[in-house]
Amino acid sequence: MSTATETVQVTLTLPKDIYERAAETAQAEQLQVAELLGTLVAEGLIGRGSPREAFERASASYRARLAREGKLSQSPEEVLQDLREIREKVARELYP
Repeated sequence: MSTATETVQVTLTLPKDIYERAAETAQAEQLQVAELLGTLVAEGLIGRGSPREAFERASASYRARLAREGKLSQSPEEVLQDLREIREKVARELYP
């Protein structure tokens, strides 16, 4: 089975100011405008999913990050302690 993603070419009409913003963003990110627009459409469709789907994606992303950091097996108490330490650090930095 091929792992390549099939694509379909479409024609899109945009207001000039929106196109100019997209072109500037694409240039800043070193992308083609079509690449950027394809990404924006895909992200927009993902964002339109149900709240449950969004929560499941966020949860999967968070679990993956914890696994990368070696914290996936932390107990609830350890997680709360880490959060307290972060809160205290932020408070010290913002309110010396």
